[in-house]
Amino acid sequence: MQSNKKNIKTTCTETEKPVVPIPAEKVAEIAGCSESLVKQINTGKRSIDTKKGEKVALVQDLWAYGSNKLIEEIKRVSKL
Repeated sequence: MQSNKKNIKTTCTETEKPVVPIPAEKVAEIAGCSESLVKQINTGKRSIDTKKGEKVALVQDLWAYGSNKLIEEIKRVSKL
């Protein structure tokens, strides 16, 4: 489990930060927590070293990765 936490913390690299902002309301909805918790985690007031914190980090990482991949694909297709 410990290695899983490390992977979640380091999944989103500097180059993979989302181009489109991730709404805290949607992250909270998907992760099953409050919007307040998401905002506290994002500002560093709360740790991701809890089950809910891990879910928030995972949702944000997946959202960022997916958003960036979608943008890359749109750019690729629009060049055709």
